[in-house]
Amino acid sequence: MKNSIALEVAAVLAEDGFSLDELVVKTKTLFERQGLAGFVSLLLELVDARLCRGIIQQSTGWRPKPCCATPRYELHDRQARRLRTSVGTIRLRWRRLRCTNCGHSCQPLREFTGLEPYQAKTAELERVVTEVVAEQNYRRLSRHLALIGEIPVPKSTAHRWVTLSTCDQIAVEGKRSALLFADGTGYKRRPDPKRGLDNGGELRLALGVTSQGTVIPLGAWSDKSWCEIGAAIGPAGTEPISEVLVSDGEPGLAEGLAHLVRDQQRCHWHQVHDLDRFMWMDGADKQTRREAQSQLAGIIGIKLPAQDFERVSESDKQELRERTAAAEAQLTGLVKALAARGYRRAAKYVSNAQDRLFTYVRWWLELGLVVPRASSMIERLMRELGRRLKRIAFGWSERGAAQMARIIIKRVTSAGEWAAYWHQRLGIQGKVQLTLERIQGS
Repeated sequence: MKNSIALEVAAVLAEDGFSLDELVVKTKTLFERQGLAGFVSLLLELVDARLCRGIIQQSTGWRPKPCCATPRYELHDRQARRLRTSVGTIRLRWRRLRCTNCGHSCQPLREFTGLEPYQAKTAELERVVTEVVAEQNYRRLSRHLALIGEIPVPKSTAHRWVTLSTCDQIAVEGKRSALLFADGTGYKRRPDPKRGLDNGGELRLALGVTSQGTVIPLGAWSDKSWCEIGAAIGPAGTEPISEVLVSDGEPGLAEGLAHLVRDQQRCHWHQVHDLDRFMWMDGADKQTRREAQSQLAGIIGIKLPAQDFERVSESDKQELRERTAAAEAQLTGLVKALAARGYRRAAKYVSNAQDRLFTYVRWWLELGLVVPRASSMIERLMRELGRRLKRIAFGWSERGAAQMARIIIKRVTSAGEWAAYWHQRLGIQGKVQLTLERIQGS
């Protein structure tokens, strides 16, 4: 159906001059407050009139959902509706038709546009609210929307919309990757004395990376242990979804996700950094701690050849194997030296990670798979989460923190999946074409 709409604007301009800035501001205000919403309302009313006329006269191909065997409709009344959108509040009075056979009434325009019976906002406005609130808190969101778009959305209303949204859902089934990254970070949780919860919350997330470098978000959780997270991603006894897990050695992480991978790689940066804490607990002075950290970094810092795997000669690969064996022997010597000097916590810390510090070398020698030595990829994402969950707001509920984390990692790591969700949610199928044919005046 094609409609032509004429736009009439009364423009009163001073004859002694005016500023271009004032003209732009007034034009923007006019269209934000009245023009865009009024245009959409008028277009919907034209569609409504044509729909109802065609249904009553039985001259249109589209028909509402049948209410009886032989429905015949007549005009019943009009119903006032108001919908919040990103272009303003749409106000219209759509028609209701009543079946003369069974007495059932319907709103053709509501069915035609796919609206819910009591829908008060559009999905595109929900998308705007969700994307803005992922960057700032709800109070600033409310002021931001009112400032730039004349969209009055109270912060409590925005919070309810985001809470009820399904945009954070991340499908895990069938997702396989070469690498699996997992990490956790603390946040200020809303205390719950009845459940024995203080304000120290823990947010955990996992993501996969394919051999082509594509990042696959797997989820974020705030109220589950690593064992529960591992079971949620993939039940025990199933085929591993990744080749190697790269983690920082957080207690319970490697054990909880072990069934999801074939091997594990400890983060070198965390291994060296956290050695300082364990030696401090053992009573070592600062100089001794720095010397041990430097020694550990030198032992585990084996660099892989820069050229492609296929171009590396067998002699060079053999030399790399020998260097790895020598480094493992040196690491064993470091563990014994730490234990002999009374640094038992530090010795146990290094010993527990010893078998997982050179995984990246073994996988490269066997398959040419490049496994990172550090979890820097997920650490960058954790900093983004920390900015939103720690610096911008606090007092999160466990459910709210996990939902916001899923929204952020989905937007950051899987922009295509995020866009595809909203593309489907908004029902964009190329069925609406708007063309500005001319602007003229007198």
